[in-house]
Order: sequence, then structure tokens, then C-alpha cells
Amino acid sequence: MPTRFTSRAPRAAATLILSLTMLPTGGSAKEKLNCSAYAATAIAQNDQNMMQKCGFAGPRWSNDFNGHAKWCETATMADLTSEDKARKSMLAQCAEKPKQDQQACQTYAKAAVEHQVANTSQGCGFAGGAWSENYAAHFDWCLKASPEARATEGNARYQQLLGCFAAQKAAKKDACAAYAATAVAQQKENQKRGCKFTGGAWSEDWSAHFKWCEETGKAAPGKEIELRSAALKDQCLKQVCHWTRRCSGFPTFSCTTTTKCSNVPR
Repeated sequence: MPTRFTSRAPRAAATLILSLTMLPTGGSAKEKLNCSAYAATAIAQNDQNMMQKCGFAGPRWSNDFNGHAKWCETATMADLTSEDKARKSMLAQCAEKPKQDQQACQTYAKAAVEHQVANTSQGCGFAGGAWSENYAAHFDWCLKASPEARATEGNARYQQLLGCFAAQKAAKKDACAAYAATAVAQQKENQKRGCKFTGGAWSEDWSAHFKWCEETGKAAPGKEIELRSAALKDQCLKQVCHWTRRCSGFPTFSCTTTTKCSNVPR
């Protein structure tokens, strides 16, 4: 990844590498290497550390020229080579961080949107900035947050959804148990009154009603109860008739009979 940062580190580092490859590795660095070049390289590398906001700290990452030079005078060539390689490796990892953040935040934002879709579709009712289908907003927040904050936020949403789903599952079990009991009671009424309704909805099998309820949508059980109730009320009827007889003797004796019938629940 190209970097917009410039520093004197590459030139100084090249000078150091050339010196290291031309000299043997034994003995004191004081006799074999210009410690001023080493110190200048170390400071240039720390400048890059600060400009890229890598956050590295400690004696290795210092702008103390004299401190680096003094340490160099007591070190071996192997020490200097190891120290230089360590700083370069850490800076290379830091330079990759923006790319890694982009990838991590793409994953974070996608998951955040999926969590909100689940929140909405399941009726959990969670709200606030963390609960949104705005991918760009999640992505922008993620880029500004630490990896720890991202993980905490994502896990918090996930755990809230798990809690919601568990509560809903328990509530549905209770609701389906009540539904199954009502369905069985309606079937018993159907049999007692001789309505002769048949089919899967008219059964005394509590488990079958419970299983159907668990597998269907939230509103369906209530509608099914209403349909059975309406059938028992409006379709399970019997005809009841009343006769009225009236007679008259003037001028001639005659009688008439009036029949009045109505449908009433069985």
C-alpha cells in the first residue's frame, strides 16, 4: 500500500544495511560501525512511527540521538542488525493496518446491518445508534474505533438478539400450550353438540395442535381459534319450530295453524 509519509528513514536505513553487509558480525559495534548513522536511522524510524500513529513506545522508539548512539557503542553487530530489523518489521505491520481496518470494518458493518434486519423482522424492538441498517454509518464508526471497541459492540448486539430470541421462544411455547388446550376444548364441544366438523383443525390431539402452532406464524393460531369459534356459533345449528293454532266459530267454525321455525345452536 502506498504511503503518503516521507522521512529520512529509507536513506539512513540503506546506509546502515550497506555497512552491516560489508563488515563481519563479531566484536564491538564501536569499532566497525558509525554509531551516528545507527542513531540517525533509529530516530528516522521513530519519526515514521509517530507520523503513521503506530503507537510504538519504549527505548527502541525514541528520539534520543545520544541514547541510541551510546547503546550502539556497547552492542554487537548482531544486536544492531536485530534491532533494525525489528523496527522495520513493526513499521511494515503498522503500514498494513489501514488495509486491515478496511477489511475488518467491512465485515463489522455487514454484520451490524444483518443484526438490525433480524431485530426488525423478529420484533425485538432494540433502538439507538448501534441498531441501524445504515451500512456507511457502521463502517465509519468502526474505522474510528479500536479493535476492542468493535468486538465489544458487535458482541453486545449479538447477545441482545440471543436474549430476545430466547425470550420469544419461551413466550411462544406458553402461547402454543394455551392454543392447544383451547383447540382440544373446541373439538370436545364439536363432539358434544354433534356438529360433525372434521379435519386437522378438529382434533383432540393436544401435541398435534401444539406442534402446528410452533411451526406457524404468530397470528395464525389466533385466527384458527376464531374460525372454530365462528363455526361452532354460526354453523352448528338445529331448527326449532313453534306451532300456533287459532280457531274461530263465527260466522263459521274454522281453525288455522301457524308454524314459526328458527335455527338455534345445537
